[in-house]
Amino acid sequence: MKHYSTKFKHIVPTFLLIAFGTTAVTLLFRWVFTINSEILPIKEDVFNIWLPIILPWIPMLIWLRPKVRIVKFKKGGDAPMLLQFIAWGTMVAMLIVSNGYLKTATGKLAELHSIDELVEQDSRYIKFGHIELERQFGSAHTEFRASGKYNQYLNFDTYFVYPFKVSNPDSKFKYWYGVKFDEQISNKISPEEKEKKYQFFFEKAVKDFESYKFSEPNFFEILPHSDDRDGFKNAITQLGIYSDVEPVIIEPREGLYSERNGNKLAWIFGSFGIGFSLFLFALIFPQYHAAEHRRQLKGLKPKSDELVDMLKFLVPRDGHFATSIILDLNILVFLVMVFSGIHIISPNGSELLEWGANRRSETIGGDWWRLVSSMFLHGGIMHLFLNVYGLVIAAIFVEPIFGRINYFIIYFASGICGSLASIYWYENTVSVGASGAIFGLYGAILGLLLTNAVPKDGKKLIFMLMGPYVGINLLFGLTGGIDNAAHIGGLVSGALLALILYLTKNTDNSSQPA
Repeated sequence: MKHYSTKFKHIVPTFLLIAFGTTAVTLLFRWVFTINSEILPIKEDVFNIWLPIILPWIPMLIWLRPKVRIVKFKKGGDAPMLLQFIAWGTMVAMLIVSNGYLKTATGKLAELHSIDELVEQDSRYIKFGHIELERQFGSAHTEFRASGKYNQYLNFDTYFVYPFKVSNPDSKFKYWYGVKFDEQISNKISPEEKEKKYQFFFEKAVKDFESYKFSEPNFFEILPHSDDRDGFKNAITQLGIYSDVEPVIIEPREGLYSERNGNKLAWIFGSFGIGFSLFLFALIFPQYHAAEHRRQLKGLKPKSDELVDMLKFLVPRDGHFATSIILDLNILVFLVMVFSGIHIISPNGSELLEWGANRRSETIGGDWWRLVSSMFLHGGIMHLFLNVYGLVIAAIFVEPIFGRINYFIIYFASGICGSLASIYWYENTVSVGASGAIFGLYGAILGLLLTNAVPKDGKKLIFMLMGPYVGINLLFGLTGGIDNAAHIGGLVSGALLALILYLTKNTDNSSQPA
């Protein structure tokens, strides 16, 4: 417990400030820009899941990370990272629960006799005295999304809609009653099995919707910007009914309106209390780093900073000039996709095709640009992270050996070959990602192992580093859900290109006069 008070005074106030400050700023931002008014069309999923997971790292890395450097474990281990992880978990829980509470607590309930009275209402929740639907205009739409660490699951989300019957002709086809059904299956089974399971699910969903007691729910919610609202709107679009008004989706909710908040308010402080207690407990064990504390009090910066070095890798310079440009492009395109409303974890095929994904029918039908555009699209944030990791590891070896120009040639040529292999092998697969191009870089290095370009001792090291990565990814591709054709096409073309460039360079050098 020696020096505990010193560690507490230096670290804990910053933790408290960023925990409550981040929560307050997030809730205020959401209230002003998405709840009180829809100035920014940010989907609810962003606030409910993804923002709480990602946002805490920004204030933590800027303010808390320097503070926790004054502690260290005596026998190895990363004490600062342990404290940051506990702080992150605490803030994630607080943000998820508080955003859920803000959504339900600020929603007013309007008690209406019928849908016609909704015109002038500004409420999120509704209680109807009478519901009448135009059931001859029913429609359905199904979204298919892969999920799981390795896309091992396939999710069916089917959205059914009926328009409310209104007396005002100007409001016809404006208000829609929506009901959602969902199911999750394995993504590793054959396409025939997937189709069979989907047909069984859809037929059951249709029967459940047709027998649904539409007037039974106690209250309803007007859906804000969300993936579910987009799913219902897609169902409406399939009807082919033209209307110049934005459809309002009204979905039934279970339980009573008075119980909508549950224990969320208590759990905001409860989650903080649990996380804060763990933080204080974990602060007991690391040793006090007096020298680092004195350095911070003097305002001196550390000699090296892993975060700064990592961010510098995104700046095109020296031996990673080309790699940084490609990294930046991939990250920028993904951010633009996410902020435009694309699902951050598992965008579906139709969304990706709109952005330029590669599929046989579209590509050979004249959209040959998809062979390149698909290289900068990713099927979710995990897909992006894995490719960024693979790209950085490959670039450490490839760019210094081949130089910027040849690096670009190998990357884009391998990526295009991977895209061609994909549409040759798969008839109806939507392919995205830099994997084909990245495998081309790995193929380039592995190809050089067949020459004298790499010293004998270095060949073994490179093969030990890259061989498992390539082998494991190809093996995972055999289980389904991964475009192995693009991987193999990129790998083989990258190896061939590397050999051609190496032999051409040697031929040019040998032909020069002495």
